[in-house]
Amino acid sequence: MAPRRHVGAFAALVTAALVTALYVQYRKKKKDAAPAARMSRNELTSRLVELGKSRVSERDSFQGESSPTSQPPPLTSGDSSQSPLVPGHRRNSAGAGTAIAEEEEEGDGDGLRSSAEKELWRRVEAVLAEYSLNKIAMVAARKWVREMGDPTKTELRRLRDWLLAKVNGRDRVAPASSWQSGCPEILGGLRANPVWPADTFACLQPFVEHAGEITKELLALREAQLSGFQPLKIPNWATKHKVTSPDGAGSLSHDAGDWNVFYLALHEVPFEANCGRCPTTSRLLRDLPRSYQHAFFSALTPGTHILKHHGPTNKKLRVHLPLVGVEGAELRVADRVLTFQPGVPVVFDDSFEHEAWHRGPETRVVLVFDLWHPDLSDREVFFLSFLQRSRMRADMRAEKALRQGREYEPQPAQPGALDAGDNFYQLLHDSKGVLPDNKWWV
Repeated sequence: MAPRRHVGAFAALVTAALVTALYVQYRKKKKDAAPAARMSRNELTSRLVELGKSRVSERDSFQGESSPTSQPPPLTSGDSSQSPLVPGHRRNSAGAGTAIAEEEEEGDGDGLRSSAEKELWRRVEAVLAEYSLNKIAMVAARKWVREMGDPTKTELRRLRDWLLAKVNGRDRVAPASSWQSGCPEILGGLRANPVWPADTFACLQPFVEHAGEITKELLALREAQLSGFQPLKIPNWATKHKVTSPDGAGSLSHDAGDWNVFYLALHEVPFEANCGRCPTTSRLLRDLPRSYQHAFFSALTPGTHILKHHGPTNKKLRVHLPLVGVEGAELRVADRVLTFQPGVPVVFDDSFEHEAWHRGPETRVVLVFDLWHPDLSDREVFFLSFLQRSRMRADMRAEKALRQGREYEPQPAQPGALDAGDNFYQLLHDSKGVLPDNKWWV
């Protein structure tokens, strides 16, 4: 292990690189996104110059000596109670707060911080807090942020640009296409193609080869007394193009027909019973590289129209594997209208506006699953997956607490509490068992 002074110097160097990158971002903007914390250009320049001077001597003394070669510590889930994340980390009666203080000492080198650096970290931690990271996970995330600040880490450049935009109060960059304008999260540096050639994704070949087995597992669900399908509902806030659900809970994305789904994977939600009924399909999904952990059978009855809408982010691509009832089915993505052939995958970027129709005589069913965008590096996927899991688990805890409170200890609604139609996991839970039989499947 490198001496402590070397670790501090290395951390300080990459921190300075991140501050410098932030300064470039300030140069491009005429005003700061947080007026209350706005600094004049001269003031900011002065602070960064002084910060740079204090780091040059550390960097020069560091050159020529062996540097730590290990990657940032593995990121654990946001609700983890253990912390093997920081070398030399100790937990004591002060809890995780002490871990952060110790980490700050290591990162500072001399233990001192300029106001510019403090302001930077305040904004960075505010961004990370949006993902419900606990204090221990925050320590690990800060290690990764320091590495993002190293301009030689080209495999993290999209994360670096994303963080700089968030730090400056921008939740999304300008979309590459006007068809993506309604997507709430846009990461820069990713190719924006509404439709992608499926034959360029080698990971889809096993699904093509086993399409017959997947179809058999699907049709076996129809023959069962209960198929396990449930109506697809979305939170009220998810899109402006929606229809109020007949039962008043949540919203629907279609204004005609029925849209029912059979979940196989949804981030942190377990679907053991469903997966057990479709072993081949589940195995293929488990073996899928760079999976976004979201998969389901999607069924549209004849006459269904899915309203135009956007997916939640451009950092993934969506795959449709058509199985049955594809006659009369159409999917519009941007200005492209696609039709289907059984067993032939379709890959598209659902951050683009899209809608669907089914004018055929039989229920159309496709297997839907998502892949991380191919332009994201594996390390970027790792970090973004960590943030995603942490936020999802927080949402699930909120749903569980809300549901238990409703079932066992009914309480009056509190100001700011989630409405019954605002939490996706509550809608998911409440939609189970709504379909008493398979008569909807024609």
